[in-house]
Amino acid sequence: MIQSKYLVRPGEAVSGPLPVSGGHSLFRILLDDQTVGARKFALLFNEFGPGLTSAAHKHDGEEHAFYILSGSGRIVIEGETIPFGEGDAIFVPPGAMHQISSGPGKPLKYIVIYSPPGPNVALREKGAYGLAGGKP
Repeated sequence: MIQSKYLVRPGEAVSGPLPVSGGHSLFRILLDDQTVGARKFALLFNEFGPGLTSAAHKHDGEEHAFYILSGSGRIVIEGETIPFGEGDAIFVPPGAMHQISSGPGKPLKYIVIYSPPGPNVALREKGAYGLAGGKP
């Protein structure tokens, strides 16, 4: 249970697997309307095991940003392939088809921001669970 309206610890986050196949993936919804009352953005932490690729997708109404904490990979945005690494920031405009891949060797860990929120709601509705609830 969240004890502060300003702070969300990793074990309190709603969490679950991302829509990739073939390896470890994880999302954590850290800041949004349900955790701290944020109405204009959502902040998530994502992790992909080495060598994974998301499904190509788009978000029609949301600006989307990534900040790469560790690892490397590539993102394809509207057909343009962009390699990235630790410390890079990536912007995906609303409606832009995109697909992210992790590089070999080490997991890709990154922050995701949606503004306005939206995709975080769909993740929550797909049966996500809180890590504190005992599931991995």
